[in-house]
Amino acid sequence: MCLFPARAGERHDTKWFYERSRGQFINARAKLTPAQLKRFDLEFPKMQLFSKTDLAKFEFSAAGQPHIVSRGAQKNFAEFAKDIGESWSRSDAKYDELWYKRLVSKAIVFRWLATEVPKQPWYEGGYRANIVTYSMAKVFHDANGEKQVLDLDGIWRRQSVPEALQRALLLAAAEAHDVITHPPAGVRNMSEWAKQQACWNGMKGRTLNYGDDFETCLTLVDTAKAAKRDEKAKKAMTEGINAQAEVVTLGAEFWSGVLAWGRERKRLTPKDMQILEVCASMPRRIPSDLQARHALDVLGRVRDQGFGES
Repeated sequence: MCLFPARAGERHDTKWFYERSRGQFINARAKLTPAQLKRFDLEFPKMQLFSKTDLAKFEFSAAGQPHIVSRGAQKNFAEFAKDIGESWSRSDAKYDELWYKRLVSKAIVFRWLATEVPKQPWYEGGYRANIVTYSMAKVFHDANGEKQVLDLDGIWRRQSVPEALQRALLLAAAEAHDVITHPPAGVRNMSEWAKQQACWNGMKGRTLNYGDDFETCLTLVDTAKAAKRDEKAKKAMTEGINAQAEVVTLGAEFWSGVLAWGRERKRLTPKDMQILEVCASMPRRIPSDLQARHALDVLGRVRDQGFGES
């Protein structure tokens, strides 16, 4: 869940609710009194509820995988889970608050398209889900280059799709409709056509003129990276403060015990002992955030080796 500023015309801040398992949202509401339920519904509007299969659609649409999204929620999620599992095993560092905010920006784009596509004069009914994922994928593909990318952070701050981006998305949606409903000779099932890489290649290869104001929807790659670096620095600072608080709360006597246990069993490196001595001398000396994090790492290690067991 993540707080964002109230939209224009709204008086309260709201949050997005990520439903990790089916029924979590309903169960959360079921336990509340009428007054609590009213507050909950203001804080977590149902339109800001999304599930793991929704998350996979948002991410894979933005990542240029609309043919995978078109294969259905479960098949798409299976591919997404495999992809994110491999990424997570390498490093989970990128899945921070900024990643979540940018995910919400993708959700805003996806859901805006899902609402607007049926209103278009060219829309004849059917294939809405395919058109949505294909048009979103196309705009993200065309926007993201070596020097500039779509300004997801701007969408997050605004909590809406800017008008220039709306026009670009609807232009791409009309093109997606044309691609999906005019498959190659011999292909009759348009839903199956939309599931193929060849369909995405055809859409990806089309040239669209989004207009000069599309530039206002973009930001420099360096600016987007700077925001990422700032988020990492903020996360590191927060983790350091939390580590210091935990070390101080455990107290000097506790850390003296850790030091004595590890030293007696020769389980500590010289660096471990040096940092634990600082922790054991509180409040005369207070460990830095880096020292506190190291001390907690040592604590985890010695607990695995039997420290604290009766």
